[in-house]
Amino acid sequence: MFKSLKSLFVTTEEEQTAAPAQPSTSSETSAIEANTGNEKVAQKAVDNTILDRLLKAIEDNNQAGFDYLEYRRSLKSLAALPMDEAIKFQSAFATASTMDVTLEKLLASIDFYKKVLLNEDDNFKKASKEQFSVNVEGRLKQKETVNNIIKEKSLSIQKLTEEIRAHQAELGDLNLAIETADAKIKDTTANFNQALEVLISQMDLDAEKLKKYIK
Repeated sequence: MFKSLKSLFVTTEEEQTAAPAQPSTSSETSAIEANTGNEKVAQKAVDNTILDRLLKAIEDNNQAGFDYLEYRRSLKSLAALPMDEAIKFQSAFATASTMDVTLEKLLASIDFYKKVLLNEDDNFKKASKEQFSVNVEGRLKQKETVNNIIKEKSLSIQKLTEEIRAHQAELGDLNLAIETADAKIKDTTANFNQALEVLISQMDLDAEKLKKYIK
């Protein structure tokens, strides 16, 4: 049933093989029939998965009796015949009329299936909005959070870098102060030892002379 329903709206692989060469379509798309008349109208390639979902909704809501779908089936059965489009529509309608189908009923049936598709459109938009909220808006918020974290840590790194440079400068001053103080202490120590040595030497010399000259 589903394959039969799909064949009412898309060009099947068998029809593509039998028909004159046309631009090929992807295995993931199907060509929607533009009309069933003699005039050649460009076909539109649509995604098979989405198309199947929409056709499944129509199938699930198929009205009892002869309605637009049956009329569409009758119309397509005339597609290969050398008739004007108007005659094809009239012939298919003549078949429908034998089952007490009026133009008003057919148009009402079309409106019914359009409402089915528009309901699917509402569901699709709702699902898309939810997906957008989770996968786009949610991630945009996460992106903003991560950017703020990066900014904060970059500022922290900058602050730490400045502090490290300040400490390195302080360390350089300390090293210079240490070297200066050490040199000064060593120089003072040498001077002290030299003065001490002079004085003690003089005292030792005086002591020897005292012992020598004074009995």
